[in-house]
Amino acid sequence: MKQKTIVSIILSFLMATTIIACNEQSKKDETAKTDVPKSETTPLPAYDPAMDPVKVEAAFNKVFADTLNVKLHEVTLNPGDSVGMHTHPDFTLYILQGGSLKIYPQSGEPQVLELKTGMGFIFPTVTHSGKNIGSTTIKLLVSDIHRPRS
Repeated sequence: MKQKTIVSIILSFLMATTIIACNEQSKKDETAKTDVPKSETTPLPAYDPAMDPVKVEAAFNKVFADTLNVKLHEVTLNPGDSVGMHTHPDFTLYILQGGSLKIYPQSGEPQVLELKTGMGFIFPTVTHSGKNIGSTTIKLLVSDIHRPRS
């Protein structure tokens, strides 16, 4: 009988320890959940639809799709072609046919880009103009990504 009492006391102690440990773990989990930082909501730069590249440089664009806030279009610039000042929202760029392109940012110094076929880029919102300064036709596949802005 004495052995049964000792075993019962030990089992009770182990059960109580287990319940207390589980309760402490639950409190830690709750604390961890409330300490999770909220996602950053950095405001995006303003986007002016009148400066849409497809509107401003319509003669050089072929629109493939405009759905789910993504506009996919091909830009073809023959040697000497220039595109006026326009604004892209966040966008990707894939070079279908390379060449030399001079970019004139709205603010900053002009840059000459040597685009090689197969290159790809991801850019944030930008306002610029450009000119094909090479001797080859440049073809670009552009996807403008329109996200909610404040």
